[in-house]
Amino acid sequence: MRQFPLLVDGLVRNFDTDGRVLDTAENVVGSWSTIKGNLIRVTKAEGGTTDLAVDWLFNADNQLTIGIGGNVLFTIANAVDGLPRFSLDGNTLVVDPDGDSDFRFRLDCLYGMQPDGNLVVSINGKESVLDGFIEDSKSRFRFQFFDKTLPSFPNSLVFTGEWERKNASSSDKERILLHFKLATPAEIAGKALDLPAAVKVDPQRNHFALVYQSTSHGERRLQFQGSMEIKKGWKLVFRIEDVQDGTVRKSVIEVEANFEWDRGHLGLTLNVGKTKTPTSQTIEIGGSLVATLGNTGQLTWNFAYRKSTAGGAPAVTTIATSLTFVFKQGEIFIEYKQDGQSRAFKVTGKVVTGDFKIVGGVEIKQDPSGRSIKAFIGISF
Repeated sequence: MRQFPLLVDGLVRNFDTDGRVLDTAENVVGSWSTIKGNLIRVTKAEGGTTDLAVDWLFNADNQLTIGIGGNVLFTIANAVDGLPRFSLDGNTLVVDPDGDSDFRFRLDCLYGMQPDGNLVVSINGKESVLDGFIEDSKSRFRFQFFDKTLPSFPNSLVFTGEWERKNASSSDKERILLHFKLATPAEIAGKALDLPAAVKVDPQRNHFALVYQSTSHGERRLQFQGSMEIKKGWKLVFRIEDVQDGTVRKSVIEVEANFEWDRGHLGLTLNVGKTKTPTSQTIEIGGSLVATLGNTGQLTWNFAYRKSTAGGAPAVTTIATSLTFVFKQGEIFIEYKQDGQSRAFKVTGKVVTGDFKIVGGVEIKQDPSGRSIKAFIGISF
């Protein structure tokens, strides 16, 4: 066990990391813990309590320190005789100073994020920065960090709350930026718990994934679980599942997107936002394109995609109906209906992936040469 000294009623007392309070002759004279306001409360063996104010700060090595007046009295650090453990209980920091589970104390903190993904912890108005990384495979906002002097095992802080789309400027609406809303009001003003990069859509699972470069820890990944649905007007609805440990509540994120034919391929590539701009984030939805040719020579173009990370039958959305290829003024256009509206798009030299053939394929209307299209956006006819 390790100890640090504090004055209690004018007398020096040694505070052990097993929760005991001892006099200088090593006699047990009480016990200690923490109370609201992050005060150390001494419960005396002879009766009564005394509350002591101390400073709590994490140092540059990610170690929690206890001090008074700017002077560090004790550092809770990894050592051969104990590995301190840190966790969260309802966003309250729980500290096991020895890692042996026989004594823990709690600290009420505020939390924030730096743009690089490091966590800011504020205790009684004093801020510290933990150098770590965000990583999880279950949708959780899970921040991990090491004691840098003896990086044996990471500590994991799993926050409780829900995910929401960041309410940002119009330019940021062209990207998918997520914020974690804590279940209890414990966010540092001006340092929102925003993810350090835009999330993408993993086309293998059709749900969000954060992949970013931590300055100190390399590439890290946060994988989301749940379902994704393509609704009318290219609105994507992502449902993030409740996590069994209760740390993440069910969250619904809506993303407006737009589709352009010259971005078509075997999957489905969309631009984030109502209209495409030079700064629009592109996302790829995994699935398969199926073109059905009707008796009238018109195509119905469907997209089958995986809707849930848990599996199940694929969902199908219709991209275009009444689709025909038309020759006009020396150019080839597609004419089609999307969401009930008639549209046209010039495709010459853009999305035709096969050669023009006189025999086979889909006939091009009004073409004096009588040609047909052999393939279109990765689909052969």
